[in-house]
Parts: sequence; structure tokens; C-alpha cells
Amino acid sequence: SIPLSVVAAVVLMYFSGVTLNVISLSGLALGVGMLVDNSVVVIENIFRLRNEEGYSIKEASIEGAKQVGGAILASTTICVFAPIVFTEGITRQLFTDLALTLAYSLLASLVVALTLVPAMSQGMLRKVKDNPNKLIVKIQNLYGKVLSVLLHKKIFVLLGALVLLVVFALLSVSRGTAFMPEMRSTQMTAAISIPKDDDTMSKQDLYEKSNEVMEQFLKVDGVETVGAMSGGGGMMSMMSGGSDSISVYVLLNEDNKRSNQDIKKEMEEKVKNIPCDVSIEASAMDMSSMFGSGITMRIKGKDLDKIQKISEDIMKQLEGVDGITEITNGMEDASQEFRITVKKDKAMEYSLTVAQVFQQINARVKEASSATTLSTDTEDLDVYVSDEKDEKLKRSDIEKMKIEYTDSQTQKIKKVKLSKIADFSMADTPSSINRINQTRYMTVSLTLGDDYNVGLVSNDVHAVLDKYEMPSGYELEFTGEDENINESIKQVALMFIVGVIFMYLIMVAQFQSLLSPFIILFTIPLAFTGGFMGLWISGSEVSVIALIGFVMLSGIIVNNGIVLVDYINQLREQGMTKYEAIVEAGKTRLRPILMTALTTILGLLPMIISSDSGSDMIRPMSIVTIGGLIYGTLLTLFVVPCIYAILNRKKDRAVHMEIEKKSEK
Repeated sequence: SIPLSVVAAVVLMYFSGVTLNVISLSGLALGVGMLVDNSVVVIENIFRLRNEEGYSIKEASIEGAKQVGGAILASTTICVFAPIVFTEGITRQLFTDLALTLAYSLLASLVVALTLVPAMSQGMLRKVKDNPNKLIVKIQNLYGKVLSVLLHKKIFVLLGALVLLVVFALLSVSRGTAFMPEMRSTQMTAAISIPKDDDTMSKQDLYEKSNEVMEQFLKVDGVETVGAMSGGGGMMSMMSGGSDSISVYVLLNEDNKRSNQDIKKEMEEKVKNIPCDVSIEASAMDMSSMFGSGITMRIKGKDLDKIQKISEDIMKQLEGVDGITEITNGMEDASQEFRITVKKDKAMEYSLTVAQVFQQINARVKEASSATTLSTDTEDLDVYVSDEKDEKLKRSDIEKMKIEYTDSQTQKIKKVKLSKIADFSMADTPSSINRINQTRYMTVSLTLGDDYNVGLVSNDVHAVLDKYEMPSGYELEFTGEDENINESIKQVALMFIVGVIFMYLIMVAQFQSLLSPFIILFTIPLAFTGGFMGLWISGSEVSVIALIGFVMLSGIIVNNGIVLVDYINQLREQGMTKYEAIVEAGKTRLRPILMTALTTILGLLPMIISSDSGSDMIRPMSIVTIGGLIYGTLLTLFVVPCIYAILNRKKDRAVHMEIEKKSEK
């Protein structure tokens, strides 16, 4: 089943334009454990009919596939990933390849299970085993006894499941949220720059200091190579502060066992006495930083001065929030500007408008513009014409400047000192004016400590700013990693809801009933207990990757429930009472349920224990799925029968037959 399904998936990937990348290959790796699920259910049923029911090999192959065909067709997890087409933004960009790859491989495994497995069974399962496995029989009988007892204590079973869900959900969420888990890589980056309060250090001094920094980096255990470049372009230049800084690349040993955070702390300790600013990034593969890191907020409005005042107020409000190491509104690099504010009432006395005053000042201070361009074969040369009257102006010259105006009585041109009709002041000005949708804004950025979670700190920030009253006409908008997390959670929630609706409709068509599918779907939120438990035990945050694991879990966990409920319904149709059918179906389906759970768990296990580059990204998904499957298997074996017994009020067929006989008599 596995090689055929994988090959079919790769072929479908080729025709749909899905490339082989970390995301799509992760989908294949996640799917390997599930590819045998359908085949296990089919072959186990064929094996049971052949060895325990006495069917011929041909009858067992046909009837065995027929009995469970509808159930595995309804239980295929494909429909869970179909709603990815309804999502948008980063969530869709990241997970479309994973969803398509999983869907292709699972679809192929379904076809293999319903065609190839029964055909091969006829040739390979001819030998009959006279004695059934004693251990399995003992386990089935023990399970039957426990289930019989629990069916009479159904309310306690359900209450226990609900309490566990609430407890572990709260414990898991208390660790905070993240967009992506921190990814370990063999490359780290650093930025070396001149301290802001040091006016004496030259660029040459910075080069010398950077050599000292790199020598110290090389002394750290686990560091193999260190390289640097001055300024440069691209992402590193932006992170390090532009051309007046040095970007450093640190390559670690491939067999290094230390965490990047430990190496970062030692590197910081080594360079703390070197007089320059050194900023170190623990991983060059931290994908969350690509989509905005930390907490940032935009203050939008019309007046730049008022926006700046609001940003400073907000910075003061947030100074006491635990976890924030640095707050900035970008004004540290601001330059001083000389402001001329025209007094309109005074200007009107001289028949002047603000625009007329501005034109005359502009004519005085503007620089020479390009008069023409001379073109050669290799370059274009701009030609500037400079008037001999051009001079370098001082602020005092502007203040003494005279503005021409027309006397309203004599109609003669006269002059008035600019200082009579205008005020002069110095003020900080941002290096650039940012706009979004034609509205001006200023960004306030919060840098968090290494040991602090963005989700938890964001909650504290929101709690503080909820008390702050924004002036009318001004708006505060959160952006950055926190906003990406919230937006992605909404998209994944949409994907989950639509996926559950699809599953319900498919099961309604399979069972020809509205109740049986509801019984199975009722177990999905309860199964999430295992996922939350896994995250809490492993110390992982609730990331968007982990939430995709919950979506995947919702599709997997219904598989066993469908197989179990379908068989209960078949036994009741044959005349068994409700409780007899529940116990008998549980004992019969115990083996395939345990087998499919184990194959999926063992298939995902390497993704948890692997320390290879890129494994960190998919690990939360595997943790959620494995935790959910371990707990969800117990849920299927004990809670699903209890829910069925409570909700399914349909009278037994045997009771119907008795009533009919009495009525005939």
C-alpha cells in the first residue's frame, strides 16, 4: 500500500504543479503512517472471515472488502484538507502543498485497499489458522467485560472526558501561542554596529571590533566557521541597520548537539565587554520572523505631531509590562527640522497667503535642479546650472529674510520681514512619512526577551492599552507576529469547521442517518484532549502548525469511530440488542482499531525524535496527532459506545419482531 500510494501521490503532485519541498515532503511523511490504515481494516476483516467465520478465501475477500468498504470510503481523511481552498493569506500559502500531498496519498491508499488488497488476499491468505491468538482473545474478552461495566456508568465516563478536555486545554494554552515553533538550524546570524551614544567610533574602528567579535565567536563550542560582510543589501542589511553595520554569518558543526539558544547565550557572554552593539539571531531558519516578529502596532491619523505624541504615551504605558526588553517608535534616528509656521492673520495684513509665503521661501532655499542630461554609450550625465548668487543659507538668514507683497493702496511692491508674519521652531521629524490607504501612520515596535512568549505578552499589552483612550480620528492597529497568529488561527478554524461539515455530510450519505454521524463527530473535540496533553507534556506552544495537527487529527479520529458504529448498526440489523451489539462490535473491531492507531503513531514517531534540520517545523503537528491518537483510541473504545448508548434511542430489531408477533396473535 505504501509504495503504490506514494508513487501515485508524486504523480498527482507533478500534474498539479506541487514541487518537492519541505512542506510537501512533510505531507508525505505525515501520510506514511495513515496509508496502511484502510488496507489494515480491509485485510483484518478478510482474515477474520476466513479464519474465524469459516468463509472460503474468495468469499472472504469479496465479503470482507464489502463489509468495510462503505466505512473506509466515508472515513478517508481527504475531506478534512479540502477546505484549504477556502482559506487565504499565509495559511493558504504555507499549507496548500501539505494538504494536497496528504489528500493525494490517502486517495491512492483508498483505491489500493478496495482493489489490490482483496485481489492479493485471494492468493496469499489461502492457509487457515485453526487456533486463534490466545493473547488477543484474552484482551478482547477483558475489554468486553470492562465495556459492559462502563455502559452502565455512561454519565461518569462522559463527564470525565469533558473535565480532562477543559483541564488540558487550559494547561496547554497557558504556555502561550506562536506562529511557528523556533527552528534549529546550522546557521546563525549576528549584526555588529556602532553604539548610538558613541560619536567617536569610526567605520575603521568598527571593522577592528568586528574582528575581535568573530575571534570570540570561534572560541564557542559548536561554532565551525564565521564570516562577515560590511553593510550589503537584502534582509541582513535591513536587520542589522543598513550600511553602517556589519553582518556576521555563523556556521555550526553538523554534529553539534547543543541548542542554538545555549550557543547564543555563550556568544553574548564572550562579546559583552567589546565596545560595540552585537545583536545575535539564534536561527537563520526562524520562519516566524519572516512573517513579522514580536509585537508591532500602527497609530493611524492625520497630524504627524499628534501621532508622535500618542506613540510616546503608549510607550510610557507599556514600560512596566513584563517580557518587553525594548520599545521604539522609530524616532531614535529622527533628524531635527526647522519649522516655519505662517501666522495667517498677520500675513493677511500684507495681503499674503500661506502659499505665497511658501513659494518665496522655496525659491530661496531650493537646490539647483538638473538642466539637461548628456548621454554616452556607457552612462548618463546630469548637467546642473549654478547661479553665482547661490549661497549657503543659515537659519538666521531665513529668519531675516524679507517677503515681497503688493501694497493694496499704492499697488507697489514692498517687503516685510518673515519674522513678522511667521514663527520659527525646531522639532524632531521622522526620516520618512509612512502611509497606508492614504492615511499617515507611525509604528511602535516591542522587542521581547528570549524566554517570553509573544501570545502571553500580547495579552498583557492588550490589557494595558484597552484602558488607553485614543483621540477622536486616530486609530490603533496591531500588526507583526501576534496579528499573523490571530489571523492564521481564524483561517485554520474556518478550515476545521468546513472540514467537519464535509465529514458530516459524507457520513450522513454512508449511514443514511443524521444521528450516527453526530455520535462520531461528538468525539472530535474530546479527542483534542490528547493533542493538548501532548503539547503540555512536551512543553510546546500552541502554534499554527500544531493547529493544523488538530485539523488532521479530526479527520483521523473519526475513522475508527465510523468502522465501530457501522458494525454496531450491522449487528443490530441482524437482530442483536443494542448493548449486545455494542459489546460484540467493540470486541470484533478492537484489533483493527489498535492496529491502525499503532501504524499511524509509529509512522509519525520519527518526526518527533528526529533532530535534522527542518524537523522542528513539523514536530508540533506530529505531537498533536500522536497524543490525540493515543487518547482518541481509548475514546473510540470506551466513550463512543457510551455516547451511542445514550443518543441512539432506536428500538432493537428483536424487540420490533416480538411486538409484531404479539400483534399478530
